[in-house]
Amino acid sequence: MKKVLLFGVFLLFQYGFSQTNLDKNDAVLKGVKIENFQDPKLDFINNAKISWDFSTLDLTNKKITIEVVTIFDCFNGENASDFKETIAVLNKDNFVVKGSRDLIHVEVGAKCLKWRVVVIENNETKVSNWSYFSFLK
Repeated sequence: MKKVLLFGVFLLFQYGFSQTNLDKNDAVLKGVKIENFQDPKLDFINNAKISWDFSTLDLTNKKITIEVVTIFDCFNGENASDFKETIAVLNKDNFVVKGSRDLIHVEVGAKCLKWRVVVIENNETKVSNWSYFSFLK
């Protein structure tokens, strides 16, 4: 009986905190892009510029976050597990409909990163797949 009760509690938590994947063709994802630009001091390094434009979207009841995780073990790509830190490029505290942020290799202190978009709408969390960016050419 205890096992059934514990299993029920486990399922309740799984359902309550679950995330669904954001569709690859979602308009929110189309509004976000990452570009590389040449580092002025190091010719073998590209820096990253993440830009977003949500001006054409209805953002009523939506909270959009862009998460960036700097990675130490770059050889694993977006499946990496040795992280330095998580940076909230865009979140509820600094939200603007249109903007950008430069991620400079020396400032983030990592050779690569992964990023994703998180959308919370009507208490439902949707996340995009992780995308990978390497500062090295």
